[in-house]
Amino acid sequence: MGTQVTVQKALQLVASHPDPETDVVLDLRVHELVCRALFEIANSPDVKVRGSMSRATRAQRLIMNRMVGVRRKGTHPAARKTAALKFVDLTQAELPRQQGST
Repeated sequence: MGTQVTVQKALQLVASHPDPETDVVLDLRVHELVCRALFEIANSPDVKVRGSMSRATRAQRLIMNRMVGVRRKGTHPAARKTAALKFVDLTQAELPRQQGST
């Protein structure tokens, strides 16, 4: 059994280290694989696939809520030390290609 990792720590680990430690997928931890898949969905939607843009928007919202936090109506915004995420602009006509994809 491995150690328990929170969702926020798993997302932060993947955000801090965009490249996996190893190329062997079977050697990666499950939480790392799930977070990498979520970041992939959030940052590279395919405009030719129906529902891809809404799926990317949902993934971005999920990442943002888990890393920064949500607030109840009428309360002050959540204040964290520093949390910076970089998302692809989905309003562009053409999405930039990522390296290594065909």
